[in-house]
Amino acid sequence: MAKRLQERDIEDLLAALEDGDVSEDGLDDENDDEEEFYNDAREIMEDLLGEDFANDDEASEEPTPEVGQVSEDSDPPLIEDEQDIQFDKRNLIWKIGNLSYDETSIAHEPNPTDENILDLDTPYKCFSHFFTPDFIQKIANETNLYSCQKNPAHPINITCSDIKKFVGILLFMSVEHFPSVRSYWNENFGYDPVKTVMPVNKFEQIRSLLHFNDNTKHLPKEHPDHDRLHKIRPVIEHLNKTFSSITIDQRLSIDEQMCSTKIAHFLKQYLPNKPHKWGYKLFVLCSLMGYAYRFEIYSGQDSKKDKPADEPDLGVTNNVVLRLARVIPRMRNHIVFFDNFYTSLPLVYYLAKQGIHCVGTVQQNRLPNCRLPDKKDLLKAAVPRGTHEERTAHFDGVDFSATVWKDNKVVTLLSNYIGSQSMGKVVRYDKKQKRKVEVPCPKIVQEYNMHMGGVDLMDSFLGRYRIRVKSRKWYLRLFYHLLDLAVINSWVLLKKNRIAKGIPKKQLPNLGQFRNELADALCNMGTTNGSKRGRPSNASLDEELQAKKQKGPSHPMPSVDVRKDCIDHWPVFSNRLRCKILNCKGTTQWSCSKCNVPLCLNARNNCFRDFHM
Repeated sequence: MAKRLQERDIEDLLAALEDGDVSEDGLDDENDDEEEFYNDAREIMEDLLGEDFANDDEASEEPTPEVGQVSEDSDPPLIEDEQDIQFDKRNLIWKIGNLSYDETSIAHEPNPTDENILDLDTPYKCFSHFFTPDFIQKIANETNLYSCQKNPAHPINITCSDIKKFVGILLFMSVEHFPSVRSYWNENFGYDPVKTVMPVNKFEQIRSLLHFNDNTKHLPKEHPDHDRLHKIRPVIEHLNKTFSSITIDQRLSIDEQMCSTKIAHFLKQYLPNKPHKWGYKLFVLCSLMGYAYRFEIYSGQDSKKDKPADEPDLGVTNNVVLRLARVIPRMRNHIVFFDNFYTSLPLVYYLAKQGIHCVGTVQQNRLPNCRLPDKKDLLKAAVPRGTHEERTAHFDGVDFSATVWKDNKVVTLLSNYIGSQSMGKVVRYDKKQKRKVEVPCPKIVQEYNMHMGGVDLMDSFLGRYRIRVKSRKWYLRLFYHLLDLAVINSWVLLKKNRIAKGIPKKQLPNLGQFRNELADALCNMGTTNGSKRGRPSNASLDEELQAKKQKGPSHPMPSVDVRKDCIDHWPVFSNRLRCKILNCKGTTQWSCSKCNVPLCLNARNNCFRDFHM
């Protein structure tokens, strides 16, 4: 039995604690050999039961394996990674100091960008890189299969063109908001770009039968490989594969994202700190421009089926970071930023061993033996704003820096490559002085604030234009959200490619223009004609007179992909108008039957050919 401390020993121990000679948990105590501890559960049982337990143990035929050993007949336990065994956060010795920041040590060596990706210079081409023709064909096949399963007597035949038009209509609806879905097909006040593409009955038919996976392959709940996201799994896997095919930037951020909905479903989460508090939760790896390289939908299942053999098990939240970071190249000095929901010492250590730097806010109770100032003491009025303190530690070639800084609140950050030096300045409003003042700010805080907002930027893009079509099917709401992610990634990719070619930022399309151009290409590219669907309506005399009063006819330009699809572009004879080709001042009586644009077509100028090439 463990020896009991005498009163004098207790007084000496308390005095040592006050002087700082030993730590509160006794890890630094020089007299560890004077105290006895139980090595395993067997010694505890021997101490409690005495000789009875020892006799029973000796009489047993099969010896009990020791901790860490496995008997020959028993099944082997779950083997943890060697790094889990080697690294113990309680063995870190924290000291007062500053972690030196060297920019040369984080020099980034990016992988060369594929030339085929650089050639994606139109909205449709960028979107087709993510929604590939094979993937659209799979959606059409699964939708047709589901229609046969649902009603074998009346199956439907959905083509890839129908799926493209359906997606294009969804994008039009995300920009132009009407009270309801059927309002877009209103005879008098509808939206012509939608009305001319597809009948409302067919649109609703596709929406009711849209499917992405075979229901007959869905395993029951009792099966160990049951997938709660089976209906949407092909979309998740395909988009993760295509999103990560783009060259990954150096600085990345990981954060939660909400797919807002109030549908009655068990996967729905409640996050009170988010603008949209109810919905499905996603974990996203983003760049500074808001490009999502990888995402994961929270389903309450920590799947270890595809876990690499060399990847440790660091807990549920840390494993999310490890799964998202699988697409990050190793030993290329990439930097990942995350918040205190993920940050822990084992995670920072593992990423450092993989050649990935990181910065994250952290809770002080996850830093044992690190004697940072208490938050209550820093929040006192006597402590000025901007006060900071840093502790450093070193283990197995990895440097750790923990910095606490007082602003409006107290924040603690942990990093494996940067500390508080060199100090900077931030502007804050002082209530007492009633003016803005400069406050000292550590380098690690500036680095975190500057590069942590990638996921928040994508959320702002989603807030501007998103598909608002309601549905009672939970997987359709997730599909609409993932479709919005693909559109935003296409927009970001288009901007990067055009900037790389020297096009000024002022000439880049905004997100609304991009979605309209992409929707127009999806709806009209490859179609036989661009005229209105159905029989031509007889215009009244008042409409003709109203058209004659206009100063000039308007000819909106089609998207580049529709203009160059080489399908059903025929010259037709019309009124004499000015040619729409840039720098052409001639007039012509020819126009394109599909684009409805006047173009020169004579012996001197063949603007009709140049416009469609």
